[in-house]
Amino acid sequence: MSTTRDYGRGPYAREQGPYPAEPDLYPGDYQSGVYPDSDAYSDSAVYPDSGVYPNDALETWGDEGKPAADNQPRRRMSMDEWMDGRFKFGGTGFKRKTAALTVLGAFGALPLFFMLPSLLTFNTFTIGNSVDDTLGTGAMVNLFLCLLVTPTVTITGQRWFVPLRRWFGIMFACCGIGDALGAAFFDDFAGNPFEKLVEHTFTLIGFLMVLLAIPLFITSNNWAQRKMGRYWKRLQMLTYVIWGLLFFHLATLEGFGFERGVNGSGFAGDGDAIFHQRLYQYCACSLFLLTLRLPPVKRWISARQKEGRYRLVYLSIAPIFALFVFGFIFIINELIFKGTHSFVENPSAE
Repeated sequence: MSTTRDYGRGPYAREQGPYPAEPDLYPGDYQSGVYPDSDAYSDSAVYPDSGVYPNDALETWGDEGKPAADNQPRRRMSMDEWMDGRFKFGGTGFKRKTAALTVLGAFGALPLFFMLPSLLTFNTFTIGNSVDDTLGTGAMVNLFLCLLVTPTVTITGQRWFVPLRRWFGIMFACCGIGDALGAAFFDDFAGNPFEKLVEHTFTLIGFLMVLLAIPLFITSNNWAQRKMGRYWKRLQMLTYVIWGLLFFHLATLEGFGFERGVNGSGFAGDGDAIFHQRLYQYCACSLFLLTLRLPPVKRWISARQKEGRYRLVYLSIAPIFALFVFGFIFIINELIFKGTHSFVENPSAE
């Protein structure tokens, strides 16, 4: 029978807040700290805030806060606990988690950084020719990074990186909105800005994705979550609609994976024409992200973790995780390649 456990007193209670582009990782109210995901954390399961994991031996502490026996084994410190510690620097300190989140989160802003010179100089040629590749690819990267948070928590049981979900969701919306504005005002399609966005099937689907991302972006704050109550979580389900629309956007852009040339594989120099098509990259990444969200899979992983059979879990998901990494590398490669050309205001012709 499903149970609900209150973790509101844990170290994450003060960090809870809305995460706009990912509703399914503990679908409770983040501000209240209630996680009603009984499949992942039932009465006998792992307590993520305590750092206690299966097969860990706990110390017995006496009245004076000392171990009751010197030979009693110590509990291993979890990554969450370690990240909650502080670096010492020049007599001051800052949380390790703050530093780690800043470094990892900076990657999400990379597409906007690549477009910054052309925006500052208002180089319409660069914007018109590279905004779709740089910001469009950047939006795809941020969406997948946002969706990656839930499977990572399922596998590792750690939560220190969960705030990245909100950040990558916001960066996804910023890149998507920037891509739509660039296509509307600077693309060489015929017609007025609105006609450019609905002229082709793939541009129309992309425009719908941006429209759905706007309310997620606007409500990505604590105030909106408090005001909307339970409806806030329902709104976040639009994330999965956007995820599905991205498939049709890429499919119609690249002839359902069979088109080659400018919109398809381009002129790839490494000989791998297939995986230079965004649709195949999407499928490779989405297989892992979707599989780790299936309730039977999550229950199986939770049961094996309770048994301490972590190696079996890692070996079981290794093939689809390797496929995710393989597809994601091609997406990152394209972002860096096209983004670098955008940064020097010399957009690639590929």
